[in-house]
Order: sequence, then C-alpha cells, then structure tokens
Amino acid sequence: MKFTTNNVFVNVHGEEKCYKLHEMDEAFFNWQIQTRTKSLKIFLGLEKGVPNFSPHTVVMSTFSKEGEFPINSCIKGLGLVPKQEYLEELANKAINLIEMARQKGVNETFKERVQFLLDLYEKPEIFDRRILSSIEMFYKNSYRNVLKDPRATLLFYDQMSGYSVMFNVVVELVPRGDTFYKYVTAVHDLFHVPKDPNVKIDRYEYVYRFWPIEAYDKTPGPKASSKIF
Repeated sequence: MKFTTNNVFVNVHGEEKCYKLHEMDEAFFNWQIQTRTKSLKIFLGLEKGVPNFSPHTVVMSTFSKEGEFPINSCIKGLGLVPKQEYLEELANKAINLIEMARQKGVNETFKERVQFLLDLYEKPEIFDRRILSSIEMFYKNSYRNVLKDPRATLLFYDQMSGYSVMFNVVVELVPRGDTFYKYVTAVHDLFHVPKDPNVKIDRYEYVYRFWPIEAYDKTPGPKASSKIF
C-alpha cells in the first residue's frame, strides 16, 4: 500500500489500483462527535437519557473468494482518531489512567476515564477527518479477506434517529510499535480495562486504519443511496 498527498495505491489480486482519499463529510463527523459527547455526559450524570452506541458500532463487509457467497460481514467497534501530532501524548495519558484504574479500582476511576474521552470530543478540531479506526481481535474471515483485498464497506445506522451512511474504504493494517496503534489500543482499554493485570495493552497484533474513498447516504427516504462523495 502506497500513499501520496491525495491518493492511495493498493494491490487487488495482482492489479494496482489508485483511489482518491476523502475526509469524512460534515454531517457524519458532527453526528459522531455530538452523539458520542452526549453519551459520555449521560455516563457522568451531566445529561439524562440512554447512551447511544450507534457511532461506535459499524457493519464491516469484506470480499471473500471462498464459498458460494462472496461477501462477509461482521460488527466492529469503531473510533475517531486525533491527528498524528497528538497521538503519543494522548496515548500516554490514557495508559496512565488505565494503570490508575488497576491500582485504585475500575469503579473508583470511572469518572476520570470517561472525562478523558469527553475532553477529546469537546475539541473536534484535533481529529483527523481522513481516517477511522478499529482493532483486529479475532483474525477470522474479515482479517483474512483484507489481506487479499483491502477494499471494504462500513455501514452505520443510528437506531435512535434512523440516520445511516455507508463508506467504501481502503483498509490498512497497522502493527504494534506505531503511535496510531498505541493510541487506538490504549483508548479501547481505557473504557474496557482488562480485569487481569497481566493483560498487556499491545496484546493485539494489528489495528485497522480505514481510509474513506466513497460515501453514500443510506438513511431511508428520497435521498437513500445518493452519493455524498
């Protein structure tokens, strides 16, 4: 996989393809930020309501050459990621909070850990709008598929509002040792602190970096399937 300022070049079954990179559209980005912020405030008791996990939960579909049906789908937990210059500092802060939770207790440090995330989303300008992230935890069909064909789709659906959008993306596997990997895994464990103190943050081999190439409106209605970019 090779990158230029505006394009990514990928090998698809022996053929090199070039795709133009895009930033997330304003409506999607605002939905991500605002919905996540409100849910965190509900966790902290600052607002009333039920947390909405729709921005975090996505249907990822990949191409498969095996079997009668060529598409594999799964549910992934997905996140926004700050720009590169912020990753090391933020990852270290998250790791320190995880260590504090292990020493003082998960319940006793819940507010501090949630506040860390809330502080992030209240500064939307720090996020890199070109990318989305997830973690490869199981190394099953999705993982095997993207090794052969890095193209995938990400389908979001907000169960509370009906808002839905689909991204066609290029999938990049980022290994441990990279600051992007360090941030993504640290923020995951910040909200899901491992019970076993011997479990390491870098226990996963790869995280996903998703590069949006195309976007389509999937909200039911007259604009359904219209292209956003």
